[in-house]
Amino acid sequence: MARLFFALWPDQQVRTEIQSFASKLSLDTARLVASRNTHITLAFLGNVDEETRDALIKGANQICIKPFSLTLDRLGWWKKPKIAWLAPTDYPPELPKLASELARLAKSCGVSLDERPYRPHLTLVRKLAQPLVDCHVSPIFWNIKEFCLVESNSTEEGVEYQV
Repeated sequence: MARLFFALWPDQQVRTEIQSFASKLSLDTARLVASRNTHITLAFLGNVDEETRDALIKGANQICIKPFSLTLDRLGWWKKPKIAWLAPTDYPPELPKLASELARLAKSCGVSLDERPYRPHLTLVRKLAQPLVDCHVSPIFWNIKEFCLVESNSTEEGVEYQV
């Protein structure tokens, strides 16, 4: 079994801009998400067997996306998971359409997904007890041409994501 999700995976330039912004935050005991793990989840699939993974890959290869751009310009915080995130204030219809297509694919392969509405965000900080205040976000522009399937692996050093 592999723990999988579909994601938008930033190129090195976008990753560097995100890391530069994150490194300026005052975090106390909170932890930055490792730059190599930065992404926006499109559909979290959970633990998937090899046969289902192969069906997901085959189906995902049939999905064509029209290139689009995101502007990460909003910093937020969710109390329950104690995370700070970056997100676009506005996003093109291609983004929720892609997430919806991937959700349909997952369901057709027998994978049950979270039923909450899709809220695109990039997790920036974990274990953050309080929201970050007085943080100006300089917009980070991200051109997107593709999505990927990612495997989440737990290691002694923490979680590592492999495209």
